[in-house]
Amino acid sequence: MYTEYLGTIAEENLLGSQELLQRAARLLQQGALIAIPTETTYGLAASILNETALKNLYEIKNRETSTALPIQVANTDQLKFITRDLPHQFDLIAKHFLPGPLTIVLKKNPHLSSTISGGMDTVAVRISSNKIARRLIELVGCPLAMPSANLSGNPSPTCAKHVLEDFNGKIQGIVDGGNSEYGLESTVLSLEDPANPVILRFGVISQRSIEKVLGTQVRVHPKALLSHFGKVGQQRLPAIRLFSSWDEMKIYLQLSNDSRRLVMSREERFPTLKMCDYFNLCAKNLYEGLRMAIRDSYSEVLVLCNPTLKNDEMLHQRLKQIAST
Repeated sequence: MYTEYLGTIAEENLLGSQELLQRAARLLQQGALIAIPTETTYGLAASILNETALKNLYEIKNRETSTALPIQVANTDQLKFITRDLPHQFDLIAKHFLPGPLTIVLKKNPHLSSTISGGMDTVAVRISSNKIARRLIELVGCPLAMPSANLSGNPSPTCAKHVLEDFNGKIQGIVDGGNSEYGLESTVLSLEDPANPVILRFGVISQRSIEKVLGTQVRVHPKALLSHFGKVGQQRLPAIRLFSSWDEMKIYLQLSNDSRRLVMSREERFPTLKMCDYFNLCAKNLYEGLRMAIRDSYSEVLVLCNPTLKNDEMLHQRLKQIAST
């Protein structure tokens, strides 16, 4: 299969990119799998009306069919096609966070394909703040199933190049919207039991922010604290180690064998460390660094987890999860 590079598009120039958008929309309507940008990471999109495309989505990602596919809609009006019994808590959340990097688990419309829901009675929905994604959904005319555009276990893609690394020759096309705004996944909030909201995955939107809007405590599901990449990711990623200071890292290196390591830090200046390469870290490029570590076969990734980094709650939380792999 040939993966078509459909072209580059900027959010501020949608009017000048109508031909590209319409081409991508037609492909999706015909059952193609197309990678498209969102503000968090790139998503791999399929029409929810095409069963073959949905099944191909599971197969190409090596995704368990019992793991439901998240759905993106262009606006709240499209929710009636995929959800039912929207609670008032959703209205509060939507007013403050949507469109944006928050995925919400709701009761599903009984007419929604069980292929999408993994046999469950719920569905995970999101309205992206990325104008390219929303416009494509409008042009397709229905919501899109859209998990991240990476092989299961690989770091999520934050640019078109990452998508090609995983899926070149396996999907029909890519819409290049540049680098993702956040570079980390959306927070996943379950409102299946509206009186007891639960965070299923940490992400861009913080627990405190959600609690402030809902005016109630939000529980964190135990699985939200588990390793981010699962068993497949454990096999691919080098060991990730967190250090509170350069001195602590230096002592570790003195006691360790000589092997090539990648050092990540928010600081602009790095000390000279034997057998180490350096990567200037931020939330937006974390997955670029992890992909580099896999691609270049580093034995370990050493991260300076000092107060500067810890102040970035989103990045710190994700690093702790990855380090538990």
